[in-house]
Amino acid sequence: MSWQAYVDDNLLKSGMVTAAGIYDLQGNPWAYSAGFAAQVAEVAAVSGHMHTGDPSGLAGTGVVVAGVKYMYVSGSGDEVYGKKGNEGVVFCKCNTCLLVAYHNDKVQPGQCRSTVGKLADFLKESGI
Repeated sequence: MSWQAYVDDNLLKSGMVTAAGIYDLQGNPWAYSAGFAAQVAEVAAVSGHMHTGDPSGLAGTGVVVAGVKYMYVSGSGDEVYGKKGNEGVVFCKCNTCLLVAYHNDKVQPGQCRSTVGKLADFLKESGI
């Protein structure tokens, strides 16, 4: 399956993710949905905090995706969640990549996080 198919078929078609991308751990894009504009430096910044195992440093700076700053809500070495109003972003770390997903105000945060987390678990189990 191509990286784009993971984005389209596993994330967007679920209806629980509004936009998403797959990036390497340095923030370089592998695949992303149309109009999803997460920048390399933005993804790399979150990846760096996740790599430490304690991304709580993002509480001071927030999580920035596509130029939009989200409040850091929670995180670990495997997942970071940020929100702005009823919208949010979730980062899930795999072995070699990061899944970055955005949900609008029509999607419940837990549903988005669960959908992205399931794909991340599958990719990790596959050695990716």
